Amino acid sequence: MLNIAVAFFGIPRNSEICFPSIEENVLGQLPKGSNVKCFYHLYKIDEVHNQRSAEKGELKAQNYDVFQPMTGVLESTDGVLERWDFDRVKAMGDTWGDEHVSLRNLIYQLNSLHTVTGMMESFDPDFVVFVRPDNFFHSPLPGHVFHSPHARRLNAYIPDWQWWGGLNDRFAICGRDVYRAYGKRIERIFEFCEATGRKLHSERLLKYALLKADARICTLPTTASRVRITGAFAEESFSPKRGMGKRENRYFHFFARLRTWRDKRLSDKE
Repeated sequence: MLNIAVAFFGIPRNSEICFPSIEENVLGQLPKGSNVKCFYHLYKIDEVHNQRSAEKGELKAQNYDVFQPMTGVLESTDGVLERWDFDRVKAMGDTWGDEHVSLRNLIYQLNSLHTVTGMMESFDPDFVVFVRPDNFFHSPLPGHVFHSPHARRLNAYIPDWQWWGGLNDRFAICGRDVYRAYGKRIERIFEFCEATGRKLHSERLLKYALLKADARICTLPTTASRVRITGAFAEESFSPKRGMGKRENRYFHFFARLRTWRDKRLSDKE
């Protein structure tokens, strides 16, 4: 039987809005008869305050209710920055120029991913679907990616938009041999900065970690929008051209799309 893990991480800002779309376009697209298990690591906080996204508001306790039947933990952010040596991260540079606020939030997100990834290992998943709970999914995950798990054990399916010089880190589907590289990439922060000479950057770190794991990058047509604490939808561009970056990344994107075309043809022949 196919084992599929669904991993939720971060902060559930508006479950009333987002979770029905996740049920329909993510959970509802998983192959019938599969052994599906949902995991979560979420931060239990009372208020969201994010200067970069101009968010400020109460995080209602009801947002956590939909996750209660799943396997996971609610934790505070206490000790997270110290665990990952945030002072050293700051010394690498302030990527977004906002007094390290966005860097701090990235460490929280990556820590959440790391924790939920560790929870799934004993489940021995063939595929892992990583989902931020504050995403509203406009379109479904493609079903073909879950076929032939052995042939796709190195595949990482990434949204085909907003790569920002690396790879979109909003959600993903990963085969059994690369899901740890995706979920535990916080362990490679300093290696990434030293190897590339760059400040910590979320999308570039993801690309670096997956390539180090010999992942085969494929693209997903699925689109999703972040929903703010106020219930407003963030402005999103779903054009694969926006934020693609240098010529090197444009070539990389071309070959990822070509690999995706071949991957879909493999499913069509099954």
